[in-house]
Amino acid sequence: MVPVSFFVSAFPTSRLLSKAGLFALLLAGTGGQAIAAPDINGKWLTPAGAVIQIQKCGKVPCGKIVRFPAPKGYSMENTPDLNNKDESKRKRKVLGLTVLWRMAPQKDGWKGRVYDPRRGFSADATLRPKNASALEVQGCVRVVFNVCEKETWRRVD
Repeated sequence: MVPVSFFVSAFPTSRLLSKAGLFALLLAGTGGQAIAAPDINGKWLTPAGAVIQIQKCGKVPCGKIVRFPAPKGYSMENTPDLNNKDESKRKRKVLGLTVLWRMAPQKDGWKGRVYDPRRGFSADATLRPKNASALEVQGCVRVVFNVCEKETWRRVD
């Protein structure tokens, strides 16, 4: 590979390419381009009966609980996060709770974090669309080794 300084000094009077423009041109050919991750925005039904609304939170998606089957003795509006491992969070409401965050684009999906209020813990998450109406969601926690579970969410909007 020819060093960048060769191109700049070989054409000192050229106004077509500045150093910054040349760097951007070289970067474009070296894998510096942004990853175009698939669109996962919408409402998704989980196997447990919850509906997760995925939408942009800044530049990346996040997911919030918009519907779920309330446990006995509670309504959807007043169900607290009873199973949370962090005792200080057990009084917060499950409805509207962010359960997908820190999403980073991947070639075939998204990676980030997922929270399962039924179990009360967070895990590393991988989301991959299987088709327009199915989203494969995998959560992994590290015990002694990675323990992963995978489920398919169905589009409901």
